[in-house]
Amino acid sequence: MVPPDDTSQPTRRSMLHRGATAVAICLSTALSGCTGLPPLGDKPQYGRVDIPDPGPPEYRRWLPAEWDSDTDEVWFLTYVEPGSFHGPVPEDLVSSRATQRRDLEYLGIGYENYDSLTRTTLATVREGTFSADTVRSALAETGYESDGSYRDYDLYARSDIPRRVAVRDGVVVSTSASLHSTPDLEATIDAGHGDTERYHEVDTTFEAVTDAVGASRLVSIGDHPTLNPTVAELGVVAFRVDYEAAYPFVLERYPETVDQPGEQMKDAIQDQHFTGMAAADTIDIRVDGQLATAGARIPLQPDEPRDLIHDPPQITWGVAFDAESETATLRHELGPELDADRLWYDLVPIDAINRVENRSLWPGRDTVGPGDETTVDMSDHPDADRVDVRWGPKDHPYGLRLFSYVPDRGE
Repeated sequence: MVPPDDTSQPTRRSMLHRGATAVAICLSTALSGCTGLPPLGDKPQYGRVDIPDPGPPEYRRWLPAEWDSDTDEVWFLTYVEPGSFHGPVPEDLVSSRATQRRDLEYLGIGYENYDSLTRTTLATVREGTFSADTVRSALAETGYESDGSYRDYDLYARSDIPRRVAVRDGVVVSTSASLHSTPDLEATIDAGHGDTERYHEVDTTFEAVTDAVGASRLVSIGDHPTLNPTVAELGVVAFRVDYEAAYPFVLERYPETVDQPGEQMKDAIQDQHFTGMAAADTIDIRVDGQLATAGARIPLQPDEPRDLIHDPPQITWGVAFDAESETATLRHELGPELDADRLWYDLVPIDAINRVENRSLWPGRDTVGPGDETTVDMSDHPDADRVDVRWGPKDHPYGLRLFSYVPDRGE
């Protein structure tokens, strides 16, 4: 944590104005790392591209004004329209889909059946056409327990990894200590009800940027480097998709002191790393005041076999730790039955960097499903502070981290 009186370090409020273009670019970090990206090319071709119009930024209603507290906590907003694709899409979007699926506990409804997902540092909001009874029935099979109600939501909670779920017809709001840096279920629900100010109502930069970018299959805004991290106030990356093409879309808002935002955007695209438009023939740069956008059209190609890593299962995990024996018991509570040779674990030391040692999570088993438990012995690994459950072939250099647990080893 940055001490409150250390003005030489960035706070969350100051870091807010760095933007989010790298969110989607590096959403595949958990899949393959993000140590370097190929450059777009020496001389991109610029011209007009017919890009589909966005939808309205309805995701803003879940973001309370007070979330932008003056701390050093990183913040982000990711909005996704899951559904199915009508054809192949760029790898960046497929990787993003994988990370969204793996982070979403299975609560009786599959990822593709939600209309939208809005995830912030406070909570994840799932919206769709479903009955609260479907979710309640699923939760009854897990370690979640009834925890009262709030407004028109039924509340559930568990303590193994602190998690909470609020349920009503058509909406699930959830928080997890492992996914949300500043969990706040009630503030998210209050904002959704419109009984408190929302962030876009008090921050004109965020309002202007989200008005311009709207909603798409993927929208990512947050505290990450943009194409111009030292110049732009705020940045967004989005993907739009229709029946013929995918459309990567980047937007940056520049302060009034910056001249020629369009040229700033061109220079950054030419000089920096952005794979999202690498396959595009033409890039469309447009300027509206201090807003600069770059969009491109990438025709859909024939489907290629999808890497197993890009189709992770949704699982609700339970976990318990025995400090005396230093063993962690993991339980597959909800989700699909899986091939056991697709699930592995790694014991991660505090100072581990890009080191993965896959060990079979269910040795000797062919399949694993709801209700199955396994025990991980950590007693011979005193330097390990985390258990990572990974998905994919054993020989994959990284695999996809499905679940992490940090036990209290009393140290």
